[in-house]
Amino acid sequence: MSAPTSDLSGFVYVTGSSRRLPARMVVRGDDLTLVGDDDTDLGRAPMSDVAFGDPLGRAARKLTFPDGTIFETHDHAAIDALIGPTHGATLHYLEAFNARLFAVVAVCLAAAWLLWRYGLDILTAAAIAMTPPVMIEQIDKGSMQTIDFVMAEPSQLSQDDKDKVSAIYKQLVAALPAGDQEKHSFDLLFRHMPGTGPNAFALPGGTMIMTDEFVDRFGEPDILAGVLGHEIGHVVEQHGLRRIYRSLSMYILVSFLAGDTGPLLEDIILEGNLLLSLSFDRHQESSADEFGLTLARDAGFDPAGLKVFFEEMAREYGASEPAQWMSTHPSSEERTKAIQDFIDSL
Repeated sequence: MSAPTSDLSGFVYVTGSSRRLPARMVVRGDDLTLVGDDDTDLGRAPMSDVAFGDPLGRAARKLTFPDGTIFETHDHAAIDALIGPTHGATLHYLEAFNARLFAVVAVCLAAAWLLWRYGLDILTAAAIAMTPPVMIEQIDKGSMQTIDFVMAEPSQLSQDDKDKVSAIYKQLVAALPAGDQEKHSFDLLFRHMPGTGPNAFALPGGTMIMTDEFVDRFGEPDILAGVLGHEIGHVVEQHGLRRIYRSLSMYILVSFLAGDTGPLLEDIILEGNLLLSLSFDRHQESSADEFGLTLARDAGFDPAGLKVFFEEMAREYGASEPAQWMSTHPSSEERTKAIQDFIDSL
């Protein structure tokens, strides 16, 4: 009985030539013969002497004969039937475009979302726990040097005004648990910052900056206590550090998954991380509001002072505020309502 015969269509590159010729490979038992369109013999060899390349996506499968002649075919199934399944064939099957691929993509997207939603928080918490206090102090020191060099001037407030605000601030800090008081420096600094308006902000290590314009315009003790309590909340809940490390963690995760990000992907990550972090920043602002309201009450001030401040901000800047989803802060109107709801619950 004659040996079984089969044909595989494809193309051949004869050794020593770059010409691509239509051809077929005739399989007779363990012998492989390459035949051109005009039935010319283009090469032959035992199957054991032919090197079978691994399948790769939709690329043709390459078979290299001992004399260097290369045969290409897209008939992957026939090759697998000829030599049996290989590791490369299994990978090729998994890479093939079919309904299963949509499920794989969905799983990958879900995993990426879980990494972003929870993995970044885990990395951030670990980084904060391992950050020595001296490094946080250096962050504050370096930030103040930059602020003083770029945008701030020495305060022009009278010593009486500074003492008045400092007394309120010390009263708030004294109302904190002892552990929080010892953990942060809680230094209050005054600066004249033309063009920034009434403002107060905290650095990660506890350094607090209040502008002269804020003291001049909002000198009522309850308002000062509400705003300073809000900023103390940012320090105690480590919002500044969390923002820093969360931004860095995004680069770490993407680099781990994709390797070298490159300039284009870095821009995408930067802009995307900014947009995705807005909701986290709004949550931190709301959390700091609630912290400040509670602290102001515990220190003996009327927590409604913070509400008065945002009502004034809403009257002055409400029309020019960006949409809430585009902002790192809740809108003043929404913030005022949330503050009143929280005061009612105290």
